[in-house]
Amino acid sequence: MKVSVVIPTRNRAKIVSKCIEHILNQDYHQYEVIVIDDGSEDNTLESLKGFSSYKNLKFIPLSERKGPAFCRNLGVKESQGELIIFIDSDIFVLPNFINSHVKVHKSHPEGVVAVGPVIAISEIDKKLVSKGSILDFSNAYFASGNASIPREIFMKIGGFDEIFNVYGWEDIDFGLKLKKFGINSIKVPDAIGYHYQPLPNENNLKALIEKEKERAKSAVYLYKKYPTFEVRLMIQNTLFHRILNQLLTGLGYIDEKRLVKILNSNKSFNYKRFFLTVFLTKIYLKALKEEIKNL
Repeated sequence: MKVSVVIPTRNRAKIVSKCIEHILNQDYHQYEVIVIDDGSEDNTLESLKGFSSYKNLKFIPLSERKGPAFCRNLGVKESQGELIIFIDSDIFVLPNFINSHVKVHKSHPEGVVAVGPVIAISEIDKKLVSKGSILDFSNAYFASGNASIPREIFMKIGGFDEIFNVYGWEDIDFGLKLKKFGINSIKVPDAIGYHYQPLPNENNLKALIEKEKERAKSAVYLYKKYPTFEVRLMIQNTLFHRILNQLLTGLGYIDEKRLVKILNSNKSFNYKRFFLTVFLTKIYLKALKEEIKNL
């Protein structure tokens, strides 16, 4: 079975090469890797020159930002594999990664989507663990950071909606389409993706805040497409989610200034990550409320 691994990237020059190193070191041999650069403004092109000798690697640079949905669709169009695997450019994988995905599809010839676990890591060269924390749990029907699907099914359901041209929700939308077409979602526990997620400092925290505002805009579009209670729960557009976040942030006690102090403390990675998550969710929910108000 020929496999195509599709990887969109944007402004990740320092980390995308590490991602590619891992995906090119597989114990499965019939595969190609397609990297689509989404109009990066850093030296991503320079960082990938070292891979020019790999015949199974194809690099497609875009002159302007089109969004991850567009990039994934383009990657599939340019691919030759029967099976498409999607990963993000900050995901590291082990040598058995592709083989684990292939085994699931060979055992389900009727056609399924296969989703692997994603474990957050804060250091590149640290020993990789086989189990994550409760913060890594996901019950997503489809997650573009680590998922595979037969090319035939991808084309049948029409790929990703390219209106999702900023951060967030295009993979959830894709999962809803899979459900509509009756395509089952299967877990692949052995195909672990390690998500390099270093904690931000005071300077690059601003970029994460802006991404949450983008995510709120995408959430509203998703809800307009599917105005159901299920999607309201997905995008956290309920009174329950707002009250829960208020409680988790100490009724507003965890603000940007206090979060920076926590990030600079000697607490554990997961402790800091928890408060980073609830703070960014607070930003997202506030932006979501404003976006919905302006509908």
